[in-house]
Amino acid sequence: MTPSSPYHDEDRARQAVVDVVMELYDARLITSTGGNVSVRLADGDVLITPTRMHKGGLTPDSLVRVSPHGEPRPGQGRPSSETPLHLAVYHARPDVHAVVHTHAPHAIMLGLLEGRVPPIIADALPFESLPIVYYVLPGDREGIARIVQSLGAQGSAVLLKHHGLLTVGRDLRRAVNVTFALEEVLHILTLCRIWGCTEPPTLPSDDAATLRRLDIV
Repeated sequence: MTPSSPYHDEDRARQAVVDVVMELYDARLITSTGGNVSVRLADGDVLITPTRMHKGGLTPDSLVRVSPHGEPRPGQGRPSSETPLHLAVYHARPDVHAVVHTHAPHAIMLGLLEGRVPPIIADALPFESLPIVYYVLPGDREGIARIVQSLGAQGSAVLLKHHGLLTVGRDLRRAVNVTFALEEVLHILTLCRIWGCTEPPTLPSDDAATLRRLDIV
């Protein structure tokens, strides 16, 4: 059974989006005008951050409510240029009710290098097969199709080469947690390499397999 949206109250949903945007902005994972966040409301409409607005000044009223087809509701501003990407994810994944696109520095670096995430700690295990998709131009239909295909039926993250990171979840907290987890793993990898360890030791295969089965990461 597909989980229903947890966002039944629009006012609370607006505040939740603003809180998450401030969290990501303070962590420098989104820039003043770069990055976007959305949630799907219980009635199918989507709340998304506006285009070209300073994230540090975002308020609940700044968010734009659009139909499932992307038309802004009456009295709304201009939605993010990435709205087609968010809507495509929601259309393909009924279980997803939050989409977070960041410009996380370490994630961008990994995408540029087309690198992989070795299982150095438990938090790295979900990212061993992290897909990398070339996506630069907002609204690029072919790029959006590749992203949706890469997410598949259960994926929670896609690296956007030359662009950033896309994470999804049943709610905002789940999507944001994936963002922070990946960025922290990549930060550790970067420190290892700064210290001269280009091939850091990985978890024993038996322990990694047990952690995957337990599904605790």
